[in-house]
Order: sequence, then structure tokens, then C-alpha cells
Amino acid sequence: MAESVTSLAPRPATSLLAAAAGEHLPSYVTREQARAIINAATTQTHRLLLECLWQSGGRISEVLRLRPCDLDEREGALILENRKQKRGSRTKRVYVSTDLVAQLQVLARDAHVGYRACFFRSAKSGQQPMSTVHAWRIVTACSRRAEVQIEGADGVLRPANARDFRHGAAVNQVQQGIPLSEVQQQLGHARIDSTTIYAKLANPERRRLADRVAW
Repeated sequence: MAESVTSLAPRPATSLLAAAAGEHLPSYVTREQARAIINAATTQTHRLLLECLWQSGGRISEVLRLRPCDLDEREGALILENRKQKRGSRTKRVYVSTDLVAQLQVLARDAHVGYRACFFRSAKSGQQPMSTVHAWRIVTACSRRAEVQIEGADGVLRPANARDFRHGAAVNQVQQGIPLSEVQQQLGHARIDSTTIYAKLANPERRRLADRVAW
């Protein structure tokens, strides 16, 4: 029986890497895809939202609550609320580029963001963080403009979403040689077991990059 047109269509590299690493692994954006999506943002606020998601690996609900008082200029870090932490400290320090911290400070000044007000605010309230639904739409809209598609668990291509950014950030950190224990801290995982899955995704990706360089 002849193969269907769908089965003959080329699969995204991230899909092939996930299949090589094993079943039930999360979808994610590569560094190149993340950069294309960030560059497709239509406003500076949206661009910084995407940049924060990528550099911090934070959950979208955590990044949306980021305030000027949560910036650590000296260390180049963001203090995010760990929304999944049930005991102990409910905050986590995530290290990002000093340039991102500086750009957030400029945004606070130019957009008149109060010291304890959220950077990424709801247009209706003006003070509360924008809804996760709205932020999710921003990510997917930028993904469409950048023509970035990710294969979902059902095998259907779709625009990237905020969860793909979080998974992609973790894979990128592992690729850069950051110890899993540090990646665990950045992501706010309670157990290292939740973090090791990204090593399974990163290793085939590193193999692909090595082959590309050799070629």
C-alpha cells in the first residue's frame, strides 16, 4: 500500500531528536527557533516577555509575575516565584544575561512600572499580571509570524507555545554544559529526576550539531 502524503512529509528536527531519545519526551524549541520567535515580537514588552521565558526557563505563570523589585542587577539574575514549590522557599534565583536585566530596567522606567508592579501587565487592570491565556497567545502568534512549527504529541504540526520555550531553554542549558543540578535549580524542579529528561533530548541534538560541523 502506498504511503500517505502526510507520512511522506518531512518531520521537524526536534521531532526526530525526541523519537531518537525515547518515547513520551516533551516537545521543545531549538535555540535558533526561539531566537526567530523572539525577533518576531511586535512590541518591546512582548519581546522581553519572550526573552525572559527563554533565558530563565521559567513557567509562564512565574514570568508574568516578575517585578522591578525582583531584578538583581549585581548578579544578573531574576527572582521568580516558584509556583510548584509546596515547602521551603517559594522563590528561585535564575541567572540570565546582564543585558536582559538592563533592558527590563529600561522598560520599568519608560513604561512607568512601579517597583512592586508587574512588568507584563493586564491591559484592563493596569497593575495585575496579564492572563496566562493572553501570554500564551502572544507566544503562538510570534511563532506563526516566524513560521516555526513544533510536532505535538498527536503528531500534528502546531505553533510553538510557552511550554515549548521552557523545555527548549532546559535542553539548551544542558547543551551548553551546565550541570543538571544547576538546571534543576533554574527550572525549580523538586527532584533531579524531572530534569534528567532534558539530557535525553540534548544528547541527540549535540550529535546532530557535531555532524553538521563535520560536514
